[in-house]
Amino acid sequence: MAAEEIKGILSGREKAEQERIIRWISESLGLTIAPSGASGITESPPAPPSPAGPPGTQVTHPLEPKRPKDIRSFMGAKQPKSDIHVAAVIAYFYRFEASQADRKETLNATELDDASRQARGYGFKKPLVTLNNARQTGYFDSAGRGRFKLNAVGENLVAMALPSTSDDKAGDGRARRAKKRSSKPKRKTAFTDKAPVKRSNMSAEGRARIAAAQKARWARIKAAKPALS
Repeated sequence: MAAEEIKGILSGREKAEQERIIRWISESLGLTIAPSGASGITESPPAPPSPAGPPGTQVTHPLEPKRPKDIRSFMGAKQPKSDIHVAAVIAYFYRFEASQADRKETLNATELDDASRQARGYGFKKPLVTLNNARQTGYFDSAGRGRFKLNAVGENLVAMALPSTSDDKAGDGRARRAKKRSSKPKRKTAFTDKAPVKRSNMSAEGRARIAAAQKARWARIKAAKPALS
């Protein structure tokens, strides 16, 4: 075989190897190879631009859904001081802050006690009494048999007044009952209507002298009267 033929064969193999390497690199980079006979390598056409609004407008991205609050953390943030305030905080949470699936417009004693166990770790001794006291205080309204609904006063208490800076250890209901009891006049008994009887500390001898003096005085008065004719 002539040397020219060998050189042609080698050059053909080198060219095929180069084309294979170029094809592999172009596929890795996302480029397209021009057909045989075309010169060079052409880039793939750019992707069409995403639709945009008029000039000067800002494209807004969808916001992530708001994560519902936890009743335990919500209770810790509000720091209620009394059982009545705890009931108001629970009712406010389930009406405005809980997820849509867990929201409630009204509460009964069982739901209040269960929510208190989740928020504080313990329930109420008498949850129905707590709800009735909260209604009498003005934070709740009756919403059917055994159900209560937080009113505007209770909403403002939780949203604006809590956490409270005052030390309300007794609670609103106890303070109100104590004030009502103190305002009532005390009832007089039969013993207080009578004047107390004072006992004399005089001895028997002194009383005898006083009796003798009274007798002598009456004797003088009788002797001084004129005798009747």
